[in-house]
Amino acid sequence: MDEKFFDSGVRLALELGIRLKVELEGVDIPLESSFCGFVDNYIIITPPSPYHQIQHKLFSGADIFVRYFYHGTIYTFQTKIFSLITQPVRLMFIHYPKLIQKSELRSEKRSFCYLPSVIKAANKENDGTIVDITKSGCNFIVRAKNNKMLINFKMGDQINLHCKFPGVKQTLELTGAVRNLRSSRYEANVGLQFEENLPDVTQKIITWYISTIEKFIPVQEVKLDIS
Repeated sequence: MDEKFFDSGVRLALELGIRLKVELEGVDIPLESSFCGFVDNYIIITPPSPYHQIQHKLFSGADIFVRYFYHGTIYTFQTKIFSLITQPVRLMFIHYPKLIQKSELRSEKRSFCYLPSVIKAANKENDGTIVDITKSGCNFIVRAKNNKMLINFKMGDQINLHCKFPGVKQTLELTGAVRNLRSSRYEANVGLQFEENLPDVTQKIITWYISTIEKFIPVQEVKLDIS
């Protein structure tokens, strides 16, 4: 995977209705929006769902992290909410980002997911979440508010992940090395490359899980909430 960073002079690649994975500070549940358009220096999206559980977080100036997959590339950026309107339909305006991360997938497509996990490194332990996965690796996020102290991750660190996949009774152990890292005092976003000698049963479960995600992802559509 080839990762690059661009300033706001580069336009985002977006199509009407494309699904966006959204994160808000203080919200632990997976959130999803859809792209609706551009106006001036703002991006228009549908308010994240489930809307009624997080609407109190959707205020002007709130930080928002957006990630989406488009034509073999993952785009990620952090920006701020500008405004939320509720009439005639619910729409949210966010500032066009100053910095855009573009991760080109050379061999494997990432599958977005939400798998609570226990992360172990250097005799320390954090609770976190796997947010996307391939046959050869995954990205996981750990947040300071969910842990007494964040692990000080470093490139090349050996990591053990313990998680349960839907429909699988036993807890699986995924081992690998840190290959990508974005961290702050609030959270760490870590890209992990799996070891090549993962047990066959683990590899089969990962392959099965990815196939179920790809099979049951709904057709992209824009849902405007007018209730």
